[in-house]
Amino acid sequence: MSTVALVGREAESAAADRLLVSAKAGSGGALLVVGEAGIGKTRLLIEVADRAETSGFTVLTGRCVPGGGTYRALTEAVLAHLRDAGSLEDPSLRPYRAALGRLAPGWESPDAGPSSPNGADPVVVLGEGLLRLLILAGGAGAGCLLVLEDLHWADPDTVGIVGYLVSAVLGSPVVIAASAWDDQPGALRTLRPADSVVASLSRQPGVTTVRLGRLDHVAVAELATVHAGARPVDGATLATLIDHADGLPVLVEDLLDGLLDDPSGRVPVPRTLSDLVAQRMAELDPGAQRVLQAAALLGEEPAWSLLGPLTGLDAGVVSAGLRAGTGNGLLSRRGVQLVWRHSLTRAAVVSGMLPTDRAALVDRGADLLLARETSDDDALAADLLAEAGESARATEIMRRLARRDMARGALRAAEHLIVRATSLGAPAPGLAVDRTRLLTLLGRPTEALTEGVPLLDALSGDEHADLCLELARAAVVAGRWRQACRLVNRAGRPGDPRSLVLDAEAAFGEGDVARATDRASDAVAAAESAGSAEVLCAALVITGRCATLTSMELASASYRRAAQCAAEHGLVPWRVEALFGLGLAELVEGRPIDSLSEARELALDAGLLIQVLSLGVLIAEHTMTVDGPAAAEPLARRTEEEANRLGLSGLAALAGVALAAGRAAVGDSTGMTAALTAAGAHANASIEVTALASAARAWPHLLEHDLPRANAQLDEAMTSLTAHGSAAPVAYWGLWVLLRTVVADRDEEARDFLRTAPVGMAHLHRAALAYADAVVAGRAGDADRAGERLAEADRLVADRPYWRRLLRLLTFESAVLDGWGDPVPALRADLHIHQEHGDDQLARTCRDLLRRAGAETRRGRGDTPVPPELRVRGVTSREMDVLQLVAQGMSNAEVASRLFLSPRTVDTHVASLLAKTGAARRGELRELAADLPR
Repeated sequence: MSTVALVGREAESAAADRLLVSAKAGSGGALLVVGEAGIGKTRLLIEVADRAETSGFTVLTGRCVPGGGTYRALTEAVLAHLRDAGSLEDPSLRPYRAALGRLAPGWESPDAGPSSPNGADPVVVLGEGLLRLLILAGGAGAGCLLVLEDLHWADPDTVGIVGYLVSAVLGSPVVIAASAWDDQPGALRTLRPADSVVASLSRQPGVTTVRLGRLDHVAVAELATVHAGARPVDGATLATLIDHADGLPVLVEDLLDGLLDDPSGRVPVPRTLSDLVAQRMAELDPGAQRVLQAAALLGEEPAWSLLGPLTGLDAGVVSAGLRAGTGNGLLSRRGVQLVWRHSLTRAAVVSGMLPTDRAALVDRGADLLLARETSDDDALAADLLAEAGESARATEIMRRLARRDMARGALRAAEHLIVRATSLGAPAPGLAVDRTRLLTLLGRPTEALTEGVPLLDALSGDEHADLCLELARAAVVAGRWRQACRLVNRAGRPGDPRSLVLDAEAAFGEGDVARATDRASDAVAAAESAGSAEVLCAALVITGRCATLTSMELASASYRRAAQCAAEHGLVPWRVEALFGLGLAELVEGRPIDSLSEARELALDAGLLIQVLSLGVLIAEHTMTVDGPAAAEPLARRTEEEANRLGLSGLAALAGVALAAGRAAVGDSTGMTAALTAAGAHANASIEVTALASAARAWPHLLEHDLPRANAQLDEAMTSLTAHGSAAPVAYWGLWVLLRTVVADRDEEARDFLRTAPVGMAHLHRAALAYADAVVAGRAGDADRAGERLAEADRLVADRPYWRRLLRLLTFESAVLDGWGDPVPALRADLHIHQEHGDDQLARTCRDLLRRAGAETRRGRGDTPVPPELRVRGVTSREMDVLQLVAQGMSNAEVASRLFLSPRTVDTHVASLLAKTGAARRGELRELAADLPR
């Protein structure tokens, strides 16, 4: 397209200007330019890019071409930034470097590994990485414009990434500007219509769609004048253009060039671009025609070196043909490259070929392309073979390309290839296996089962077994444990290590840990015998997972061996998985969590974001027990936000539960409820999410020291998990048992459960059991035994100071009320730490226990800050303590019990509050408290 001034597109240019101005202010957007081929989309994008550069934007440009391969336009756009090693070293890009490395052959990170059916959507991950790269490319406050031309030819994964980006840029200084046909010329149609691309993007929020129409007579005249430059354009020429170009800019320019070259007008003027191209082809000699026909079949950016072998012509004839095509406007130069004048020009050459000429060139061209052994050439060869009717060869190539795309995370491109291969109808052993694997990777395991299971009856031998095992993997991912076992049995490969691993995973998921352990052990032996390092790592990891419920020593040994095997064979994802498991074992045993730190570093560099976020959830819980729920909240919030952006609903829900606990710890009940509502709204929430959400609701009661209500809430949560054999050893287990013991609610049953359950091996829970034993012994009058168990508990949980203080506070309540031990020194020490860390509610309970124990405390001082409007009326902090409980509807007797005061003292405080505030009755006190700032 010409680079002269833009004509007739004022409104469209204004829309682009508004987007650029908005992006400068930090609110990006997208411009989608659509219209028929030759209407001027590229010219408008050139104008937008010029205006952006003038405004200080960094402009990155990529172009889609048919058969260009996965991510072709994105690779072209960001190539310079990816080549600059420093640009990828920014910390914000670290988790996404592996994904960004997939944008070009040879850049893939060796650490990335194949896609995992349990991982994040590769399109979303790459989209997040690209967004960060674009923001960095724009620089501080400058902005970035990403231009993508001819999106109608983009592969499905590029379309998916653009679809993600156009929504993601709304809060960033980035603008996406793309062009697409709204209808493809017949000679260039693909299996995915252009209008589906336009429709999917134009309905996205933040997308401004401009549809270019043909130029009116005034604009045609203006374009002709500008395009002619110094050459005069007379009235007759303008009239011819208006009559024949029909307002199509590309035809205006091409016709004008011909008319100015031959002003006599003796050559008939074509009415369409196809006619014009046919006329210009007819002007060439037969050799030049054959050269250009061959070039047209080889794609938008043909491998010019193949033209000689393909046509059978010598190099001189080929060169002469290319010069002739350039001379009459069919080809043009773009820098040092020779390209088609317009995509419509190539389409017209293809459609004008005789079927016999086309068939001869197609068959030979496919062989030449395949001999080059590049993925893009293979894709074009498959197209040519399909056109020539060689469906079997085309199908096999498409399957190979689909498997390559699956391995590099280009799942939508792989799906497109498999759909095309299926549509060819050629017998293709293994195509069903590929389809099942792909659907599982796409997060559609139920669809994989629905499609794949009915096909099994028509298969036999290895093909039947392979499909059974792929379907079993889909069933495991879908959580259909029993169906997975049935499919493994149906495969008829009982000794195959893949069968044994899948069987073990299904049994573990169902909670049958004994069977899972047996099958995992068999899987290790079978994988060793088969010499399959990857399957051996999988077998060792499931072995370690089973062992965590019986022996941490055995679990650690399995995980260490898996990590070693993965390191030896370069299987980074499995090494991360093994180190993750080893870190969990360290965490449960109360050892330093070095393996978790190593796993996180590896996962960040390999772009294994689901593992990174899983570690975030785990570290948030660890932080909660070390420094309290409020301290864990920032990490939980970041993890939830990232998981939501990546579509990892399960992890987002778990992080949301941790976030809710943090909100509760600072008295924000509204924030807690909002976080729990969001966590519960995720589809297919796991049993752990449901239980932990219920457990989080115990925090307000626990911190207010309403132990009966805290116990009832926590009991509802944890009882639901007691029947789940493979439940995680979350921190709440021990708290639940201790609470039930302190309030004497079926406490022996709870202690017996934790003593024998696999989760009870965690040192946190052994500490909680020791505290509970101290309470029981003290209640029975065995002070010595109570003291021994208390000391043992303190030792076990010394590495988790917040959790230690919380559990000790519950234990000391029993010591004070039942009269055993000497809790006062420990209460005084903990009170000081509560105050230092801002744990005001725990500090208040600690003071109340000291008073109940008869220890001297500061009298007349409460724990609740006094708002300025009440301070001027003389209200004290202790009266504020009383006011808050009265506002909750408690009677004076209940307030006295909660604050460890006498009923008479509470009566005095209530009377004082009524007098100081001017309230006539208790109801007005409640209204007053409700109106105070939180």
